[in-house]
Amino acid sequence: MKKEITFLSIALLVFAFLPTISLAQTDYAIRLNGDTVKGSLQILDYEQIDRVRIKTNKEKTSLTALQVRCIKKNNELYRPVRNDNTARFMKVLIDGYLSLNAFHPPNQSSWDGRYLTKLDGTGMEVPNLGFKKSLGNYLSDCGDIKKRIDDGELGKRDLEKIVDLYNACMQANTVAKVKTTPPAVIESEKVLAVKNLLAKVETESFTTKKDVEDILKDIQVKVTKNEPVPNYLLDGLKSALADVPSLTKDVDTVIALLKK
Repeated sequence: MKKEITFLSIALLVFAFLPTISLAQTDYAIRLNGDTVKGSLQILDYEQIDRVRIKTNKEKTSLTALQVRCIKKNNELYRPVRNDNTARFMKVLIDGYLSLNAFHPPNQSSWDGRYLTKLDGTGMEVPNLGFKKSLGNYLSDCGDIKKRIDDGELGKRDLEKIVDLYNACMQANTVAKVKTTPPAVIESEKVLAVKNLLAKVETESFTTKKDVEDILKDIQVKVTKNEPVPNYLLDGLKSALADVPSLTKDVDTVIALLKK
């Protein structure tokens, strides 16, 4: 009976500490090189460059905001944001092409400040004064959103909605751009062989050079259109280059390809 009580006591102690162990395992920092450091995290505010202290079972590690890609603490994501000569850890509230971040205003412990960042590296603090003009200019690449901000339809109280609308706008623009971008032209082996021979001809000096260039250009047009190349063009090419031994091998290669 005593053994059962002892076993039960140990089990209860283990389960009591499980939330703490689980929390420590979910907190981590990712270095710039991609390495992940897991442990108990503490974000430290500094005048210019914030730091994160990571405590593991073995040691304590301190990293600056310039050495970290992101950190995860209590299931919340933080990223370093550079502004002028500072690098601050900011809490990511909305993540996307346009991200909404929270930060500590000077001499405050609360996360009441709001800062916007784009994937292009630009950012701006959300102002109390001049909100309409500043935000409208910052988001001017989505004209409809800028207009709604300028017209007063969207204000500071709609900040999260504005971020979501902007990200949806950027997503739509990206999809539209992909649809309207013509696919890259992949040149066939025949086209490349003809272009290669033409380039070599241009570096040589011989009496029939102009005729050869004209023939090759005619052949290139037909091959590009996937049309058959008449035998008279091939015979004319071989005849015109008969006295240029440095190109004999290339001519034979091109003719063999075109006759396939």
